Amino acid sequence: MKLTVAGIPVEVTQKRIKNIYLRVKPDGRALLSAPIRMRREDIDAFLRARAGWLQKAYADVQRRPPMTPASTATGETLYLWGKPHVLVVHEVPGCHPHAAKDGTRIILSVRPGTDAAHRAALLREILRGELSKAIAERLPVIEHLTGLYAEEWRTKDMKTRWGTCNTRDRRIWINLQLVHHPRVCLDYILLHELLHLVEKYHNARFYGLMTKFMPEWKKVRTLLNR
Repeated sequence: MKLTVAGIPVEVTQKRIKNIYLRVKPDGRALLSAPIRMRREDIDAFLRARAGWLQKAYADVQRRPPMTPASTATGETLYLWGKPHVLVVHEVPGCHPHAAKDGTRIILSVRPGTDAAHRAALLREILRGELSKAIAERLPVIEHLTGLYAEEWRTKDMKTRWGTCNTRDRRIWINLQLVHHPRVCLDYILLHELLHLVEKYHNARFYGLMTKFMPEWKKVRTLLNR
C-alpha cells in the first residue's frame, strides 16, 4: 500500500510486529511498518502526526552527497566504510582493466575509450571484494558470540533490504551497499540475519536477542538508516 503525506510517497507494509515504525532510506524512499491489525485510519493519523518529521528527514536525505559517484570520472567521490574516497581514473593503452584502493583514493585503470558502464562494473567489483573480505573477518566473530552458524553467505546488490536469511538452507545474503557505511553497520546486519536462524519474526524475543548480543543496536540502526 502507498500513501502520500506532505507530498512525500510512503510505502506501507503491515507485519507481525507490535509497534509502528517510520523511516526514510538513504535512497529517499519513505517506509512505514505497522502491525497487521492496525486500522487504516490509525495509520493515516500516525502519518499526519509525523508529517513534520518526515519532511525534515526527507530533505536531509536529498541534501546528502551520494554514496556512489554520479559518473565514473576522476574527482568523483564515493563512500567506503563511511569515509569519502576520491576516484582517480587512469587511461592506460593495452592495460588489463582493474580497480584498487590506495589510502583515500580509488584508482581505476582502464583502456582509453572505456565507457561509463564498464568503469562502473569495475568499481562494483572492488567494492564487492572489500565487503567480502570484511564479512569473512567479522562473521566468524559474531557466530562465536551467538553460537549460531550460517552454512553459507553471499553478497548481492539489493534495493529494499540490507540482508536476508534463508533459514532452511542457513544461508545469509548481505547487501553490497553496506560497504558504503561504517563497519559497525555490517556487524549489526550480520547479527540480525544470524538471529533469524532461531527467530523468524521481528518480535520481542528477536529484539531481546539483539539487545543481548549488541546492546547499542538501536543506535547502529539509526546510523545505518540516517
